Amino acid sequence: MPYSNNQKDINVSYINKDFSSLKNSLIEYAKSYFPNTYRDFNETSPGMMLIEMSAYVGDVLSFYIDNQFKESMLPLSDERRNIINLAKTLGYKVKPSTTSFADLTFTQTVGTVTNEAGEISPDFSDAITLNEGIVISSNDNSDVNFETLSPIDFRVSSSLDIDPIPTGTDSDGLINEYTLTRTTRAMGGTRKTKSFTVGSPQKFLELKISDTNVIEIISVVDSNGNSWSEVEYLAQDKIRNDVFYSGSSSDNTDRSAYEKGISVPFLLDYKQVSKKFVTQTNEDNTTSIIFGNGLLKNGQNIGNEFLDLQQVGLTIPGETSNYTFGPNNIDIGLGDSQSTLGETPFNTTINVTYRVASGLKMNVTSNEISDIDTSTLSVDTTGKNLLCTNPKPAFGASENESIEEIRQKALAFFTTQNRCVTKEDYEARILNMPAKFGQISKVYVERGDDRTTPEEETDQNRVNVYVLSYDNNKNLKTIQDADNGTSHPLKRNLMNYLNNYKMLTDDIYIINGYVINFGVVFDVIAHRNQNKQAVKFECIQKIKDYFNIDKMQFKQVIYTSDLTLELSSVPGVRAVNFVELTQSFHLYNTNTGYNMLPLYCNDLTNTEIGICADNTAGASYGWFYNFKDFYNTDSSFYRGAGIVLPSTTPAVFELKNPNENIIGAVH
Repeated sequence: MPYSNNQKDINVSYINKDFSSLKNSLIEYAKSYFPNTYRDFNETSPGMMLIEMSAYVGDVLSFYIDNQFKESMLPLSDERRNIINLAKTLGYKVKPSTTSFADLTFTQTVGTVTNEAGEISPDFSDAITLNEGIVISSNDNSDVNFETLSPIDFRVSSSLDIDPIPTGTDSDGLINEYTLTRTTRAMGGTRKTKSFTVGSPQKFLELKISDTNVIEIISVVDSNGNSWSEVEYLAQDKIRNDVFYSGSSSDNTDRSAYEKGISVPFLLDYKQVSKKFVTQTNEDNTTSIIFGNGLLKNGQNIGNEFLDLQQVGLTIPGETSNYTFGPNNIDIGLGDSQSTLGETPFNTTINVTYRVASGLKMNVTSNEISDIDTSTLSVDTTGKNLLCTNPKPAFGASENESIEEIRQKALAFFTTQNRCVTKEDYEARILNMPAKFGQISKVYVERGDDRTTPEEETDQNRVNVYVLSYDNNKNLKTIQDADNGTSHPLKRNLMNYLNNYKMLTDDIYIINGYVINFGVVFDVIAHRNQNKQAVKFECIQKIKDYFNIDKMQFKQVIYTSDLTLELSSVPGVRAVNFVELTQSFHLYNTNTGYNMLPLYCNDLTNTEIGICADNTAGASYGWFYNFKDFYNTDSSFYRGAGIVLPSTTPAVFELKNPNENIIGAVH
């Protein structure tokens, strides 16, 4: 029968997807359009068999179409393989597993030395320094291992370390032995090494590690001694290069350096690499290492340059040269300018060292991590009585990420984009800089206004970062540059660190914040029959806790009424007469013999902490601030009873010496 071009209107429903609705729709279609051709709609008829088979095929196809569409959307996907691929699309790298961390306490015994005055102290010449990477096992399960993440130096002590403890005496009862204590953090997991033989060059070579729960690739080295670096993505051409810092200060040691009283163990720098790889987690929870698509000319490494396999036979737009392999045709530097996907290894053996976690059993109890693997120690500890334990349980280990965990983390990662946009992004990123590059203790970020006159235009791209650090007594300290004008290493580290996260157009300026030191004066009435000295001690302790330096931030408002309520809650306190913050206790004591120095630097030429002349009143304190304005109702700056407003310039209030700068009376 010849085909007719006359198209008839056909009533077809496109909302039927399941077997029953498709079957009924096909039956109605046959009755409507083929009433005289087929009339036997009995369930056992051959025609019904064909209709049901068509409905069956339609039902299956509808299911797979719907399922594929659902699996293409991260919020709806259920298959692990699809979830992992969608997470990769958003930039999130799925973790095969997570390991536990533990705070370890190491102890070592040393002898003693006696000075000319007869004072006995620890002999730090006997103290040792241990490199990172010490392996300590659980005394309950030898398969559970932990590895230290930072060096341990018994020769250097700070206010955060436990004081040396006398642990031995001679026949005369004099101390002849001290125990030194240091703490460090350790990561759970076991080191393993696997070798791969690589033949001819292959673009995007993938090496699969058969072990599951690989939490870290420690090193990748080929048989020629070349190290390969892990990057976030193959187009990344620079990696972080941690350089141990050796400053010029006389109190430096082999493992810690100090500049202007601030510890900076390592310098943060970046280096360009072409030997690089990325890792990916597979569906079966194994890990693969993927290399780039480049190839070195004649297998020789010429600087950081390499040749791309795709260059062969190609002509660069605007040029007439046809690039082929030949000594006169190839441009050695072309690889770096045309592709940054890295080299690919060939005709070598790749040795991969990695760390494998053991799941939830890594969360061991306290005092269980104690068996030191002496083969991992960097020095001979014979006679040093080196011991280790974990005072608190290890925490953080889990099994592989669930589908829902991957989904939620990928969505969060896409939202943040690993970039600093808002001031909160900058502040959070700065406070999370690895401690080995120096510690930023307080930070405040604002969009800068460097105008000298109101008529000038504001630099919208300027980002002012105000920072303060701690000294070894955990007092706030400004980060002073070197006398020759060289920027402090901590500032250089911070700038290099932020360059990887800042917006392209942002100009970052790192500026020293200001410290305003103060004291507290209080007067309370105690209940009858109360020990007034005990009540006073409790009041002072309450004030110390209230102004703990960990709670103080830039541009923080202090409500004296809150402090009054805190003192009212002290057992034995009946009433609080007054509480005030001050920098001059002379305002509260008219005794001419009272010799309490002001809590600010009186040297008008130098008001930075540590710069004031030693013979200047308040030399160890910071900037002047008139607290009296916030308590004096006659002052034009009065803003309410005891509401201490922050300064216009970013500053932090600090109760620096609470044992000296809290004065009170109990009646």
